[in-house]
Amino acid sequence: MTYIHWLDVHPASGTENLKAALTQWGFSQTGRLEGSTLLVVADKPDPRWIPEKATAVLWWVKEGTPEQTSAVLSQRPGWVVRQSAPLNEVRDALLYLEGRIMDTDGWLRQLLHLATLDELLRPVLVQCLRLSSASAGAIWLRKDEAFYQRAGSGFAEAPLSQAEANRLVESGEAIAICPPENIGLLRLRSPEKGTNGTLEWLRELEPLLINAWNLEHSRELSFKDDLTVAQNRRCLEAELPEVIRDAAAKSESVALLFLDVDNLRMLNNKFGHPTGSRVLETVALEARQLIRAQDRLYRYGGDEFCILMRSTNAKGAAILGERIIEALAVSNLEVGENLVPISLSVGIASFPSHADGADTLIERSDKALLKAKNLGKGRVVIFDGT
Repeated sequence: MTYIHWLDVHPASGTENLKAALTQWGFSQTGRLEGSTLLVVADKPDPRWIPEKATAVLWWVKEGTPEQTSAVLSQRPGWVVRQSAPLNEVRDALLYLEGRIMDTDGWLRQLLHLATLDELLRPVLVQCLRLSSASAGAIWLRKDEAFYQRAGSGFAEAPLSQAEANRLVESGEAIAICPPENIGLLRLRSPEKGTNGTLEWLRELEPLLINAWNLEHSRELSFKDDLTVAQNRRCLEAELPEVIRDAAAKSESVALLFLDVDNLRMLNNKFGHPTGSRVLETVALEARQLIRAQDRLYRYGGDEFCILMRSTNAKGAAILGERIIEALAVSNLEVGENLVPISLSVGIASFPSHADGADTLIERSDKALLKAKNLGKGRVVIFDGT
């Protein structure tokens, strides 16, 4: 018997027909979320309707864009079926998910092989909560000499030092994830079944977690600009669509700033390319000191940089652009007896006000930058449609 946990978010005209069909197909409804497939009836897919302990979700919706579908499927394994489709599509989707519940070790291992580190952390955490019957849990991963929370809730999100992490593991308040490589740690709140089963399960997954960890580390290195240590253009093109999808799901804004160093070619010709490199390094340094922790700095290529700002509109981004220009205006480089001025032009566009996707956002930020250059450089321009 396959159990369905039913969640009505929005009313639908065909609900009774679907319930009758589920009974005919041999599915039974249950009030327990654990061990069942969650069936959500809603106007559209939305991550807000996913309970923490849900392991697989079938969405029966009136409509769903690719961005909305991607947003929910990145949170949980699942399937999206339109209410206008034949009911047999619901049955087929449920049968597909039935063989892929978290208790099926073969599917979980397949998922871990295919997933990125962030994509697999959530189902891993859900399984740890189920094995331990904990009320909450979170996973921290190591970056350099500190540990940062990457999944879960129920604990303060502040970074943990290596010493703090060691203390938590030694006192039994945390479980070390892949101890030889010191990847991270798992914390569980009030585990009713203890942590022995969770620990054994995690040890079986160590080779897969280590593989994902190494792949992420390699990806980060390939996304770094060697000169300025900013992220590079390849990284922006990989991350921007994900940020846009997340913002669309949360009805938030995203701002993209294009920054161009004014007259860099002239500086290279007059003072030499090493001076031009120092100018680029100075721009990256000043920008990193002024952006927020959640903002991202990229070197787009040549003399251009980008700054990606979550939960920010174009006017908010313009304030940052002005601050960077002002900071660079007093950061003249000394080259022999000469003081080399640094000027910057900035173009800004935002989602969804100016663009409906990643490619359009890049194009319109770049157009705003071109307008800033044409108006005399050293200024901020927000995209206005021209």
